[in-house]
Order: sequence, then structure tokens, then C-alpha cells
Amino acid sequence: MIESINFESIFQSLPGSYIILLPDAPKFTIIAFNRKRRDESFTKQQHIGKSIFEAFPDSPEDLQADGVAKLTASLQLVLRDKKMHEISMQKYDIATDNRRSVEPKYWMVKDVPVLDQDGEIMYIIHSMQDLTTEIEVGQRENLTRQNFEDFFNQASAPFAVLTGRKFHFSYANPAYIELMNNRQLEGRDLLEVIPELEGQPFLQQIRDVLDTGIAYHGVEVPATAHFKGSDFATTRFFNLSYTPFREKSGPIKGVLAYAYDVSEQVAMRKRDHANQLNQQAYDLFMQAPVGICILKEPDHRILLANAPVLEIWGKNSSIIGKPLLNALPEIKGQGFIELLNKVKDSGTTHYSNEHLTSLVRNGNKEEVYINFVYQPYYDADGTINGVMAIATEVTEQVKARKQIEYAEETARIAIESADLGSYEINLLTDEITTSPRFNKIWGIDHTVPRSTFAAFIHEEDRPRRIAAHKESLITGRLFYEARILWKTQSVHWIRVNGKVLYDADRKPVRLLGVIQDITEQRAFTEELTRLVTERTKELQKANDHLEISNGELEQFAYITSHDLQEPLRKIQVFSSILLGKTGLTPEWQIHAEKISAAAKRMGGLISDLLEYARLSQETSPFREVNLNDVLQSVLADFELLITQKNATIVYDELETIEAVPLQINQLFFNLLGNALKFSNPEIKPLITIKANRLSDDEKISHSQLQSDKDYYKISFTDNGIGFSQQYADKIFIVFQRLNQQSNYSGYGIGLALCNKVAVNHNGIITAEGSVDNGATFTVILPCVQDKV
Repeated sequence: MIESINFESIFQSLPGSYIILLPDAPKFTIIAFNRKRRDESFTKQQHIGKSIFEAFPDSPEDLQADGVAKLTASLQLVLRDKKMHEISMQKYDIATDNRRSVEPKYWMVKDVPVLDQDGEIMYIIHSMQDLTTEIEVGQRENLTRQNFEDFFNQASAPFAVLTGRKFHFSYANPAYIELMNNRQLEGRDLLEVIPELEGQPFLQQIRDVLDTGIAYHGVEVPATAHFKGSDFATTRFFNLSYTPFREKSGPIKGVLAYAYDVSEQVAMRKRDHANQLNQQAYDLFMQAPVGICILKEPDHRILLANAPVLEIWGKNSSIIGKPLLNALPEIKGQGFIELLNKVKDSGTTHYSNEHLTSLVRNGNKEEVYINFVYQPYYDADGTINGVMAIATEVTEQVKARKQIEYAEETARIAIESADLGSYEINLLTDEITTSPRFNKIWGIDHTVPRSTFAAFIHEEDRPRRIAAHKESLITGRLFYEARILWKTQSVHWIRVNGKVLYDADRKPVRLLGVIQDITEQRAFTEELTRLVTERTKELQKANDHLEISNGELEQFAYITSHDLQEPLRKIQVFSSILLGKTGLTPEWQIHAEKISAAAKRMGGLISDLLEYARLSQETSPFREVNLNDVLQSVLADFELLITQKNATIVYDELETIEAVPLQINQLFFNLLGNALKFSNPEIKPLITIKANRLSDDEKISHSQLQSDKDYYKISFTDNGIGFSQQYADKIFIVFQRLNQQSNYSGYGIGLALCNKVAVNHNGIITAEGSVDNGATFTVILPCVQDKV
């Protein structure tokens, strides 16, 4: 049996220095390194998961450090070619273990791709050989030169060394020579061998690098020259780097020129961009809010048509590709074909507004108004090959304008018929234009300046007129009533209505108004006001008497019901004695039972009436009441009845409000008792109690409620016998009953008491129901009562 191989141990024992990277450019994440690598370059466990450039950045002390740039280029080449790439020598300083200093290091780098079964890169093995020692013992120059020559001669990217102010080619690698169409470069000046670069920015960029020592890096820079593969000058795009170089610590000797051809990527991106623009243009065309179509030769064939133009035509997309007259035969003879031919032949644009057109839409012939533009449609070579039409249906606008014109004419006739005077004031010049009726109302028979009209206003009413005009400049509306004095000194009342018109800068420019003689109306109104005032006083007196009577009635009801209890108890006692006697005849037995039953009913009536009267007189203070506690107390009172009727009670969690506790208990007791009492004997009773805060919309629907207060709504819904909705208002009146007394007990006071509780709490109670379909009683109470 073959033993499994421990590749992890082998990897850690390799004599070389290795890091395994992910191909996740531009990050190139470190996922592993061997022991040798850790010992040589201070690689730490925390570097796992980091970018190699984050773990080993360029030295901040070396302004010309290019390790990151060159390593990036090497890794990018591996990604592109899926082949090993080698950097023969690279200066890449490494921080010491305590990171307080940087140690100069020279390396030979190899980046080897690890491919999966599909030929895609899974990992990159990054190996580095430390050359520092060899360089220090005297081999630095030879090794550097050899590595330099090997690297640049074998590099696929063009590279050259330019020296002196004339940019002399001291070196050009084969890739650079091939790019420049195999010209003889070395030993010659840049402009001498590549004269077409004259006038392009490269010479100045190289000169700036020589003068400043600052490297230049350009991305997708266009360059025009006689490149390989072309018989004439063409433009290509390059990623450029011009880096200054010097020997040892001497002055800048020249420039290292590096160029990477990215023309294909730029062209691809431009094609993608063009396709994207075309798609965006098509989407814009199809989603435009106005109708657009393209009609191409021959026969003005419909090449494209968006949804709005199809809607105008009353057609669907099936007409696309058809000649226009085949798709819309009804337009024949309406001049459209002639217009299209004229635009195509002349190359001029035609505009038409509110063009009346006959179209067949949805099988019906319709008269429509259309604004449209016909403009030439050009092919890629600039030839007119059709017409693009942009259309907007304005049928509704035209009809609306005609209606407005009709309304204006009708208004003019109405103004004249209503005996109104009209006028217009130019607020910039103060000129006034008036109708004959306007002048007649003012008591004159000719046109006068605006100031003359103002002088007719009664002296006491002039401030009102001035204030109204000032306010109109802000609100745009003018209204006031005033007295005017004719030359005969007779007094007349007028009512003025007007509208201010503004320019684009919101500056008032015109005032349009009407005037009405309201002298007779004013006299009638004053008389009517006098009569209403007198009647109001009479009604107030009647209300005062009624309130006193109601109070006396409630007091009487309380005293009467209270005083009747004692004789009633005697009747009940003696009827009980009679019923307990033996030897009564059957007839007298029946009479005694009837007396007892009547006394019992009267006792219930007196008790309810006394409770109602007591509620009217009660003045207990409001305090916080937990409605949950009240409900639980009432449920406990009805526990036996709920069990007997097998009823289900479903209820919400209730809030705390300000109320009178005893009255709220009476309210819940009567509403829940009503629901249990009037249950349908054939159906299991279900009573639902829901509650919520009242929304603003709900408050608006109840005119009795105040918009600035919070209210709590509680609804009791049952599935009992219900009632007819036409009696919804009657059931809250004392002694009103909607059912047979023989079937259901009660005296018609319980719901009246509920209504009294709601009123005492500044709230309302409503009822909804239908026969045999249950009922809902809704109580709305303020959450907080007003402080007295």
C-alpha cells in the first residue's frame, strides 16, 4: 500500500523561499509561505490573508522604489499569459523584525502559475532568491547587467533607455524595436528615428522627467506613429512609464521608457461603451413620454415606434415593418405623405401644432389634434434615408382651451346678465379699463383715472380698500365691501372681487376684477341680522328654561324613584306573605303571582331610573382609570352567565384614560350585559372587544370631536339578534325598547345610561346593527379630560 504524501511537510522543507498567492488582482492575497521564506524576509502569521503589497510595501525611505510596480507587472503578465514570469533582479527593501528600520535587499523573483483542469489559474507560486550577499561580495555589477539584459531582451513589453537632451536611444529591447516597425533605433536620437512624434506630448513629458527627477506614468495614452503591421501612421493606446535613472549617486543620466500596448482593451471598451450608448438611446427612445417613430424608405416603412405613438395611432406593435399607408390607411389624402416626402427631399424640419387629424382607433373614427415634428433621419454615411417623427396628442388640451374660450364668453355674458361691472388695471402704469356698467355703478358716464374712482370711496371705508389691495399683492385675491358717494351725495354699497396676475418673476402686473352694487342686499342683510339677533335671544331664553326644566325633571325622577322604593317593598313583602299562605284558591294564587311579578318589574325599573338620575347628578372628579381592570371586574360579575350561555369573549389589551371609575364600570357592565342578554339562542355567543387610538382621519369624520385632542375608541361587537339600523338613534333614549318584553328583560334604560356616561366624559357612543346579524356599540372617549 502506497503511503499518502505529506505535501505540507515537503513545502515547509523546501530550500527555497516561497509564498503562495491567490490570483485576485490587484490584491494578490497571501495564503501560505514556507519556513525558509519566513526566516529570510520576516514573514509573519498575520500576513496570511493580506495583499502581498500590504505585507511588503515599498520602502517609504526610498523615493525611487519600484518594487511594487514591477512585481505588479510581473503578476499581471502571469495572469495574462498563464506562464511563468521571472524578474532577474529587483531591489525590494524589507522592514526589520521590529519595523523600526528598513534593510536593503536584492532579489531574483519568479512567479509561476498553478493551473486547474480547465487551464485556469488557481494559485501563483511566488519565489524569491536573496541576491544581496552576492552583490555585496563583488558580483553585483555583472549579475545586475546580465539580469537587466536578460529581462528586457526577453520582456514582451517594449522598453528603451533614452539619454541626453536629444533623447538618444542607448538601448531598445526587441519588443520596442518590433513595435516601431523594426526601425534601427540604438545609437540614434528619438526625433531622428521617429519623426512623427513631433507635436505630441511625449517629448515634453520625457524632458520633465529629466529636469525634475519625477517619474511619469500614463494610462491609455494615445500615440500616433508608423507602428508594426501598418503601412501608414496609426493611433494606438499605451500604458506608459518614464522613470529617471542615474548611476550610483550621480546626476540623472537618462530616462527608462516603458510602454504597454492596450489598444485592444481600449477599443473593446469603446465598443462596449458604444453598444451601451446605443442601448441607452434605444431605451430612451422606447420610454420617451412623447410619441416617436422612424419611417424609412421605401414607402415610409415603420422602422421603430414607441408605445406613445402607437397609442396615438390606436395600433399595436404588429404594424412595425409595414409601410405607413398600409398601417394607417385612414391618413391617405390628409397631406401627411406629402409632408414626409418634402422633409426627406429637402432635408428641412417641419413643425405643426394642433393639427386636426382623422384616425381610426379601437374601430372608431376619431378627430384628434396632434403637435408633431418631422425631421430628416440620416444613415451612418450622412445620407437622408427617412424621417423621424415626434408627436404629442393635444386633443384634450385643445378641447379644454375651446371650453375655456367658451367659458370666458359665457362668463362675459353672465357678468353682463348679472348686472356686474368689470374692470382691468395695469399695475405697472396704473391705467384702468372699465366696462359701461362699472362706470354706471360708480355714478359716472365716462372714463376717469383710477385715482378718481378711489376718491368716491366713503372716507370711513378707504382704509379697508387700501388694506385689501395690499393683501391682494401677496395672496393674489382682492375682496372688499365699501360705501361710495355719488356726486348727488347718495350712498351706495359695492362689493369688489379681483385677481392679481404675475409675470415670470412673480411681479404683479395686472388686476382683473368685477364690481357689484349690493345696496339693496346690504339693507336686506342688516334687517335680517336684526331679526336673527332678536330670535337668538328668544331661543337662549327658551334653552335656559329648558335646562332648568331638565334639571327639575331629573331631580323629580331621583326623588320619585327613591321614595317609591319603600311602598314597593311593602307590596313585595305582602305579596310574598300571600304566596306563602295555604288554602288559596287557584284564581287567588294567580292574582298573587301577578302582583309579585309586577312588583319585581317595578323594582327593576325604579332601580334603573334611580341609577340614571344619580348619574345625571354625579360630579365625581376624573382620575386615571385602567380599563383592563374595569373589564376584568365586569367579566367576573358575568362569570356565571357567560358559563351558562357558553359565550366566548375576545378582547384587546386596553389603555389607561382619565375617567370616573364607577361610571366606566356602569358603561362596560351595560354594554357587555346587553351583548349577553340579546344573544341568538341558536348560535354560540361571540363577543369581541377591540380598542385603539383614534386617527386624525377618524376624528375628522366625527364633527363632535376636537381635532387637537387624543381619543380612545372601544367597540363591543356581538353575533346576537341585532336590530334594524333605522332605530340606531332611538336605542339611546330612556324607555326605548326594540324587542318584546316577554322575550327579553329590561326597561330601556341601560343604553340611555351608556349614552349619559359618554356625554359626561365629553365623548360619544354609536350603534350599528342589522336584524339577526349582531350589533356593534362604539364608545369614543378623550384620553385626557380638560382641566376645570
